[in-house]
Amino acid sequence: MTPFSPEEQAVIELLQKNAEAVPPDSARNFPEIVEGIMRLWETHLRNGHTWPPEFVQEASHLLRKEGNRHGFSAYFGACRRYSLRRRGDGFVSACYLRSKIQILNEYFVPFADLVHPADGGALEKIDGLYVKDVDDIVPIPPEDIPWWVPESHWWWRAPTRLDMSPQEIDEKLHDYSLSDLYDEDEQIPRELCR
Repeated sequence: MTPFSPEEQAVIELLQKNAEAVPPDSARNFPEIVEGIMRLWETHLRNGHTWPPEFVQEASHLLRKEGNRHGFSAYFGACRRYSLRRRGDGFVSACYLRSKIQILNEYFVPFADLVHPADGGALEKIDGLYVKDVDDIVPIPPEDIPWWVPESHWWWRAPTRLDMSPQEIDEKLHDYSLSDLYDEDEQIPRELCR
């Protein structure tokens, strides 16, 4: 008899299967795992529940397995790519991914335990991009921020230019240039060299 609800058991089974998967399957399967955890997160919030300790323990153990660590790295890579497009059309997607990563890190496994040691500060670098460009990112209307986003996920509310005209917003969201893909400090982003 399993101590997990059917929904929790489904996530555990996905984590078990992906723990032994090899690239690219481990990366391809990981978003489904995250979405399963997010459905549980939303259910817990709606019902005022907390994570069952047995589920947290087992999920944390499985997230640390090689296949899931690889899947997490690819998932984080998507967050990084959208974050590089923060001044254009990437900010909303970056916020979704950043919040889901934060939930995984807060409740299950710290970021540094899931990535290569050289990437340990990568999450802070992404946050720094949002802070650096608060005046140049199209703000997200409060009604478009998902209900499940905690107040502590400040990046959703980071943009400060609330007076952008519709034309300026449209230009930012539909303008694609190489400057959206790298920072002034970088010649070519690492992500594009891999």
